[in-house]
Amino acid sequence: MANPVPNPVQRLRYFDGEYLRSYDFTDEQSYHIELRRLMNLKLHLHGIIEGLEITLDADSVSGGPSFYSITEGMAIDRTGREIIVPAPYSLTNVLTAPGLTAQDYEVWICYQETQTGLPAAGYLDCNVKNQNTRLQEGFQVYLKPVNGPGLVADCSGVQLGIITLTSSSLGWAVSNPRRWGRRYVGVRAQSVIAPDQIDAENDPFDITALTTPVTDHPLAGYLDIHPGAFDRGNVIVRKNLLVGDDFVLNSSDKSKVSYSANLPTFTPPITGDVKISNDLFLQGNFYGYNPASGQWYGLQQYIQGLTPVVQTGNASITITVPGAVPSPPVASGTVTVVVNSMLPAVTKPLQILVALTEIDWVDPKTLETDWLKPATVTSQFTVSVAGPSIPPPPAPSINLTISATVGPVVLDSSSVVQVPIKSVSVSYMVVFTP
Repeated sequence: MANPVPNPVQRLRYFDGEYLRSYDFTDEQSYHIELRRLMNLKLHLHGIIEGLEITLDADSVSGGPSFYSITEGMAIDRTGREIIVPAPYSLTNVLTAPGLTAQDYEVWICYQETQTGLPAAGYLDCNVKNQNTRLQEGFQVYLKPVNGPGLVADCSGVQLGIITLTSSSLGWAVSNPRRWGRRYVGVRAQSVIAPDQIDAENDPFDITALTTPVTDHPLAGYLDIHPGAFDRGNVIVRKNLLVGDDFVLNSSDKSKVSYSANLPTFTPPITGDVKISNDLFLQGNFYGYNPASGQWYGLQQYIQGLTPVVQTGNASITITVPGAVPSPPVASGTVTVVVNSMLPAVTKPLQILVALTEIDWVDPKTLETDWLKPATVTSQFTVSVAGPSIPPPPAPSINLTISATVGPVVLDSSSVVQVPIKSVSVSYMVVFTP
């Protein structure tokens, strides 16, 4: 049965007069090595730290054979061990491995530990094995076929890229190096805090200016991710985010090419803004918040909510005949229509236009008898229509009341009020501005 209690972490405790053997010093080294490797693996994960690029050798000549090397650098393998390449390493060293064929290969670098060094003269015991005084931490480079199994067992190493082997007069030749499969070290942390903290009043970030020049020097108090970042979890930026090269937002200096009067006014402290120097590709949906309505809207609805809406329509107004001749001697009628803007909110005054489009007259005989005789009608006959004298308060939907006035009215021979028009038709246009 497996021991449910994990092995305790122990380190040596020294005191005067303590008797120490070689395994005590080995335990001391093991304690530091294992904890360091555990820290490497759990905190920094595994991968390339720096360098270890597959590059063309200086020995290569134009028109002649090409030679490639792995540049100096450092990596952490999948068990937390450090792999250090102190000088360029020629890939020619691995071209004599058995079983190579003309195909694509993954280039792997693995940790390798070898014993070296001998005791000083006079201290070597002829009957004891493994008396080397040093362990050299080096590396070994292997080629693994892209397709099919390799001849080398998994070494928990780090992949540096892919190359193609071709046959040449000098044997196997390396060509077409690619950076595919390279993995870089990371960090496992719930928060990352830049070491150079600054006071809010001395914050150098300016959303309108080139706060981060193209020279790309780090700002005090800011986290720089260079050259790239790949995240599988959640990222919270409490201040501002800049993607790509910085650029100016100018709403004040008209002499500059970057001037635009449409920019908002930025009032410190500036937080929650994003500047993107190139294209934005969105595979999901876009939702924008409209503070006037307090609602979130999809992209189409959001754009529609920012665009003025013109609503038009027609209505018929019946003219009401008064029982007696009023003062002034006119007859009128009204109609109320509901006009919906389809906007989430309207913040500016409405623009309303009403026009007369059609008149429904009484029969010609009555018209001729009562209005076309000068003795009967002493003033000019008029027909007018009008919308509200004062636009109603802004609202997504309104009740639009339109009135029509006809006059003058007259009394016929029987002293009955006569109106020459039964009804009028009007057209209306309402402009809603968000």
